Amino acid sequence: MKKWYQFIDWIKSANINIIVAFTALLTSVCALYISIQEVHIMRTQQKALMFPYLTLGKIYNSDGFGIRLKNSGNGLAKINSYKIHNDSMYFKDWEQVVQILAPEAKNINYSIIKTSGGIQDEIITPDEDLNLIFLQWTDETRKLEKTIKSLKIEICYSSLLDDYWTVQGKVPVESSKKCRVDLEMEFGL
Repeated sequence: MKKWYQFIDWIKSANINIIVAFTALLTSVCALYISIQEVHIMRTQQKALMFPYLTLGKIYNSDGFGIRLKNSGNGLAKINSYKIHNDSMYFKDWEQVVQILAPEAKNINYSIIKTSGGIQDEIITPDEDLNLIFLQWTDETRKLEKTIKSLKIEICYSSLLDDYWTVQGKVPVESSKKCRVDLEMEFGL
């Protein structure tokens, strides 16, 4: 109790201007801290609102089969790199894929193939589906369908906030660095 009275005596004897200045300084520091936290929270919300989520999947219907790229996120995705390869080589276009995977096929051409071609630098909007390739059913494409499963598709993309992901297989993996573009390995250029 004695300390309490000493504190009150100190306040009475202190210059009121010093107390007001100290209180203003403390209030300013608290306001600055709150502002910094608010900016951090807003940045996190902004990233969440602009988060693209690309997935690869196969599609089958009565007309044929194909490989589809879908943006299931709520932000725009910019395609930076697009590679298709198997264990031994990187492909340049779908015609080369057909020649290597089904060399006996003579009637598979662009009249039964629908493709999006090179998709580098394209923007994929939320809920947009993009058919990387779609082949109509024929006897030759039925044989090709079994071998096309050996393809590995690698797509590196970014959000508008320069966050980077790579899709290999079905789901994206976040990358800490920019997409590396190697013209020798890029598909569709």
